[in-house]
Amino acid sequence: MKISTQLGNKKNIKLGAILFWIVIWILAAWRVNNPLVLPSPFDTLKGLVKLTESADFLVAIIVTLIRVFAGVLFAFGMGLALGIAGGLNRFFYELLNPLVVTIRSVPVVSVIILINLWIASSLVPLVVTFLICFPVTWTNVTQGVFSTDKKLLEMAAVYHVSPAKILKNIYLPSIRPYASSALINAIGLGWKVTVTAEVLANALPSMGMNLYYARIYLETDLLFAWTLVIVVLSYLIEKLTIKALKGSAREVAE
Repeated sequence: MKISTQLGNKKNIKLGAILFWIVIWILAAWRVNNPLVLPSPFDTLKGLVKLTESADFLVAIIVTLIRVFAGVLFAFGMGLALGIAGGLNRFFYELLNPLVVTIRSVPVVSVIILINLWIASSLVPLVVTFLICFPVTWTNVTQGVFSTDKKLLEMAAVYHVSPAKILKNIYLPSIRPYASSALINAIGLGWKVTVTAEVLANALPSMGMNLYYARIYLETDLLFAWTLVIVVLSYLIEKLTIKALKGSAREVAE
């Protein structure tokens, strides 16, 4: 009974917080009194309905989703594999780490502009998303390897446990929370980077270019509507990812 009450209270608090900021938005829009500068939530919903009536709406969403998932998953897979290798081999870590640090330090805009010089604009968002999300996964996974319990490794060495079993039963459980955190962060980062790259690279079709066109043609209601779609999709995907990771962790524990 207590647990259900606590869950109900948390939901009410979240709902109350959302309603609070919607009211602030309504008041701000009323105060500005200019839809071109700040459309109200009602104007934004009208813009959203207008978007859904367009045949290109779903196409833009699907193409952007493909770019996000492809870039993030490729970055996560490479970061996981190379991160484990770097954590286990100091030479490999020192060899690859300067490249990772450099990629992480370069501004996103610079990466997008440089990549756009070398490859087709439609592929720029995917490649840029990979380059930005890879360092996140690499860093987390290597830290997971470095944080592995040394006593467990010493015990495994004493009992001559095979390297494959050490990796499976000692290293991977240690890496799991770090890798999960990296994946969640990469998904959130991947959305922002992909949409930004779509705008700067003029990648069509895409959600990013629809944002750009809405801004160019002063359709602020559509600009807010597209932003709302991106925020909602990002939130849903992040929640589904967290749920899937929790389910996977329970299966492993059992």
